[in-house]
Amino acid sequence: MHVIIILLFSIFTGTALAETVTIEASQDNTLFESSQGALSNGAGTHIFSGQTNGQGIRRAVIAFKDLSEIPAGATITSAKLQLYLNRENSAATMMNLLRLQSDWGEGASDASGAEGQGAPAQAGDATWNHTFFDNMTWTTPGGDFSQTPRAQVMTSGLGPMEFGSTAAMIDDVQGWLDNPAGNFGWIVVANESVVSAKRFSSREGGTESRRPRLEIEYSMESGPTPVPGSDWSGPWFDPESDGEGYLVFNTPAGWLIYYFGYSTDGDRLWLVSNLLDIENVVLGQVYEFSMLVGTPGSFEMPTPSADLETWGTLQVLLTDCVTGVFVLDGVDGMKTSNATKLIGIEGSTCMVQ
Repeated sequence: MHVIIILLFSIFTGTALAETVTIEASQDNTLFESSQGALSNGAGTHIFSGQTNGQGIRRAVIAFKDLSEIPAGATITSAKLQLYLNRENSAATMMNLLRLQSDWGEGASDASGAEGQGAPAQAGDATWNHTFFDNMTWTTPGGDFSQTPRAQVMTSGLGPMEFGSTAAMIDDVQGWLDNPAGNFGWIVVANESVVSAKRFSSREGGTESRRPRLEIEYSMESGPTPVPGSDWSGPWFDPESDGEGYLVFNTPAGWLIYYFGYSTDGDRLWLVSNLLDIENVVLGQVYEFSMLVGTPGSFEMPTPSADLETWGTLQVLLTDCVTGVFVLDGVDGMKTSNATKLIGIEGSTCMVQ
């Protein structure tokens, strides 16, 4: 991966250092609408998005998985996605950037000519039906992605096109930095109700400056390292998830976490963790809990009862006193929540010096 680091060295809070990195995509591809899901363009020099004139829908998928140039514990303050529109045969259209919810691949398929027809999918390629051709599939043909755009931009002719930084894009990149396992990238979806197909340069494009790029600004505290606090107990929720969340209890016997939400079948699901002794919380460190399903213990004795069954694991990474990443992985698959603590215990504090 080609990474350009621009050091700004500007102190914007008195203790924080702002830096900017520009990162090229680690993978990109095009999903070509097809009932067989046999077309792809993993190694091609172009990616496509939009409704064609009679040949189906195209959707571009892009990921930036190597964020190693950004230090752990950094706070993302800006994220901009830059693409280069190099061909169009349709009117201006709205392009929507949406967060992918499943991992996918870039294989060796390489379309000929203008590449708009795609090529036979090769092993590991993403297709309309497959995350990884030819034995792993999307839950929904055409890609698994959030329905709310992370950003939007109206095309305005050939040349550079940028999805300007939004709070949602910043949240995505922060989540990927804190939890790389949940980094599946974005999908570019045009207005598909009319002819709207556009062609963009891919990461394999010959002109380096036209390849997809993610420009990230972040800050680091240059002062003292945060020290442990006590105000971790309380309800933690992901603003994008309704009807589910976590109840965190920092008890004298150890940390205990309840999850309440839904199973993949839509049934109510309650889980309880094992007790984990966390003497001093380290921000940015991952703590793993075993998650059990059944009836939890009493308030007097928070240890889960012996008849609980193992469900999976919960990984918790706290980024500050009131935000963290909760990754639940078990019988119903993996769920990543960028959670915020709503309220705490009266009289307790979370100290950061």
